[in-house]
Parts: sequence; structure tokens; C-alpha cells
Amino acid sequence: MDMSTASPGATKATLTLSQLRALLVVLCAALALVVAGNSALAIALPDIADDLGADQSQLTWIIDAYALTFAALLLTAGLAADRVGRRTVLVIGLIIFGGASVASAFSPDPEWFVALRALSGVGAAAVFPVTLSALVDAYPEERRGFAIGVWSGVSSAGAVAGSIISGALLEAFWWGSVQLLFGGVALVLILPVLFLVAQNRNPALSLDAVGALWSVVALGGLVYGVVEGPQRGWTDAVTLVALAVGVAGFIAFVVHQLWATVPSLDVRLFTNRGLAAGSIIVTIQFFASLGFFVLSPQYLQIVLEYTPLGAALALLVVPVGVGAGIGASAALSKRLGARVPGSLGLLLMGIGFAVFGRGLLGGLEPSLWVLAGGVLVFGIGFGMGITPGTQLIIDGLPAERRSVASAVNDITREVGGVLGIAVLSSILVASYRDDIAPALDGLPPEIQDAADSGAGAALGIAGAIGPQGEALAVAAREAFAVGLSASMFAGAVVLAVAAVIVVVMAPGSTAVGAFEDASPV
Repeated sequence: MDMSTASPGATKATLTLSQLRALLVVLCAALALVVAGNSALAIALPDIADDLGADQSQLTWIIDAYALTFAALLLTAGLAADRVGRRTVLVIGLIIFGGASVASAFSPDPEWFVALRALSGVGAAAVFPVTLSALVDAYPEERRGFAIGVWSGVSSAGAVAGSIISGALLEAFWWGSVQLLFGGVALVLILPVLFLVAQNRNPALSLDAVGALWSVVALGGLVYGVVEGPQRGWTDAVTLVALAVGVAGFIAFVVHQLWATVPSLDVRLFTNRGLAAGSIIVTIQFFASLGFFVLSPQYLQIVLEYTPLGAALALLVVPVGVGAGIGASAALSKRLGARVPGSLGLLLMGIGFAVFGRGLLGGLEPSLWVLAGGVLVFGIGFGMGITPGTQLIIDGLPAERRSVASAVNDITREVGGVLGIAVLSSILVASYRDDIAPALDGLPPEIQDAADSGAGAALGIAGAIGPQGEALAVAAREAFAVGLSASMFAGAVVLAVAAVIVVVMAPGSTAVGAFEDASPV
């Protein structure tokens, strides 16, 4: 069996049943690694701060440097995979991601850690789009829905899995063990990738270096501006310049694609209602979900005083709901097309956010059943919408551009996620500051400033200020819960509006072929 270069007219190599299963496992393992790249470290941030002496800004960039390079290079990596070869790009990505992750475990200071995290994001950008495009190419059409469903489930559950693994490692080892494990597994995956993943390259395709450059400028500027906005302020010069550069880069990219003889991503394709609706579904889903996965562990640890492992285990409700949602999505899509599960998924996520937000109003003694119910409904909605959203995007681009289609899917995820983290965090912080202000009256200015910056800082100084410390700690924990509730209600509104837009925009009865048989291999 020859799985090397595939020219435009070449016959695709057919994998055996066992090889398809092995390919699914290997590619989903690679997917899980890059998806969990941030959630695994979010649990370990307090330990990293103690060991490396990182301040809050540096801790933020340890998370966001990865997201910045990841999002900015996704389209470029997808283009390279289609032109140079998917297997080649995937192997290079695993080497970069694995090597940088292992090296970061031994970082001597925060600056080195941030730089290596950015390099890990470069590798993740090369890995992510190929995991989906290689699956879509390898699986026969009648079984493709199953493969995409598994891929979607792993992509959504990977964040929770990463948190659980990280929490377990932190019970016995130092924070660097998380990076060693993830980096080591990435390097081990290289060998099976070489045997199982087809090269499937088309040398006739244009790499479109100019378009790739503009996409990096656009995404890099936008993501940098969104990341810095909550830290520097939305009217700060650096934030405004970054956002302006991102907008200018986006306009230049669109103009270039409209005039290019062979565009790398024909923006006219977004007039396709399915592609546009799929992009909205995925963007808003990850706007909500990544914001939730960054903020909810903090609530569990700060307000409910869970351990890192306990907080991670509490979020296991999400993948339970996701599994149920994916199953329901397959049945609905077969009968009604992608519009119904896509829009219903967004609506259920919004209902889950609203229920969770209502439960948070219980302060330090919330109803755990209400919180769990909200998270479960949120998970069901996520699972119901993710596969139709991905399928609509994949079907919106021609077959020879599947890595680009996968990159578009991934870009919507990453940009939506970064926006969600920034917007929902900003709402939380603003509400937290309003709620805690009365408790700060009469305290020294330096203590007021520290407590006003966040609940973590308030709890850190509460034990050092005598009798007032206990009252400050209670006020900070209650204010954090109120702030998170406000962000959940805001997210619910965004999800509900997006659901309505998808109902109007998505094709009415497009029963996508990939959903016709969602049975496993």
C-alpha cells in the first residue's frame, strides 16, 4: 500500500479496518495534546508562580503566548500541509510541540517559559489542522460522520482531560511533570504517524506567501489586542494599535484573496450559507467553552476551596454531556440536516450558562445540584453543535483544500476562545470590583489595590492583616462568585443570539452525507 505523494488525480490509498482504527487513535491523541495545551497548565499556575516567581501578567502570557502563535499560524500551516504534505507537516509539528514542551519543564525564569510556550503554539498550529483533514481523507464517506464525531468529542473533552491529568500529576510531582508528559507523548506519536498518515500533497496548489503573511498579521494583531485588552485596558495605546493592525491585516488579506489568481482561501466561499453558519457555530461555541474552562476551575478552587485535582474531577460532568449531545446530534442531523442540532446546541449551551449563573448567586453555599445541572446541559449543547458546525465548514471548501478547511475550523475555535476568555474575564473583573468595593473601605491603599486586582490576591493578603482578614476573604470569594455569575449570564445572551442567527442562516434541510451512518468502524 502506497501512502506517499498524492497528485490531484491520484487514487486515494485505502486503509484496512484495523489501520483506520489505529489512525483514529493516533490522530485523536495528537489532537488531545494540543487541545489540552492550555487547560493542563491553568491548574498548575499557582505552583508555577511560586517556583519561577512569575507575576500575574507573566502568568497570563504563559497561557496566552500559546494561543497567540497557535491562532496566528493555523491558516499558514493548513496551506503548507496541502502543498508540502500532511504527514510531513504533522511530524514537524509534533517535533516542535514535543521538544518545546519538554524544554519548558526546565525553564529557569518566566521569560523563558513564555518563549517556549509560544514555540509550542507553533507546533500545535501544524498538528491541529492535519488531525482532521487526514481523518476526513482516510475514512470512506459512509463512515466519515463517526470519525468527525469522535474527533469533535476529543476536541471538546481534551480540555477537561488535560486538567484531570495535570491535577493528578501535581499531587505527586512538580509542575514541570505536566510538560514532560505532554511533550514526551507528542514525540512518541511520530513513529505511528510515519506509518499511518498519508502524505496527500498537491504540488500544484499555491502556497500564497502574501496571503499567508497577511493572515498572520491579521490573526496575530487581533489575538494580541484581545489578550492585552483586559490587562492594559481597552483604550490603551498598545491594545488599540494591535487591534488596528489586526483589522488592517484582515482587510489586506480579503483584498488580496479577491484579486489573487489562485487564492489560498477564496473568501467568496463564505457567501455559502453552510460555511458561514458553521463558522458562527464553532466560533461562539468556543467563545463560551474556553471562557468557562478558564474561569470555572478558579471558582471551584477560590470560592468552594477544592484542590486542583478536585476541581478537575468536578468538571467531568462536561464530557458526559458532550457524549450525549454528539449522539443526539447524529440522529437529528440524519433526519433534519445540520441546522437543527447546530442552533439547538447553541441554545442549550446558553441555557446551561444561565442555570449555572443562577446557581452561583448562592454565594459561598450554592446548590451543587443546580451548578451540576447547568454544566450538564451546557455539555449536551456543546456536543450537539460541534459536529454539525465542523461538518458545515469542511463541506464548504473543495476536497483538495481540506487542510485549509480544517484550519478555518481551528481558527474559528482559537479566535472564538481567545475572545471568550477576554470578554468573559473582563465582565467578571468589573463585577468583582463593584461587589468588593464596600469591603475595602478603611483598609490601607496598598491592600485595597491588591484586593481590587483579583480574588486570588485578596485571599493571599487576607491572612496578614489581622481581624479584618477573614471578612476580606469572605468578601473576595463572594465577589468572585457574583462576577462569574455576571459573565455566565452575558455568555448566555451571546449564545442565544447566535442560535437565532444560525436558524436564519444555515441551510434548511441539508442532510450532510457524512451523518448518514454514524456507526463506529
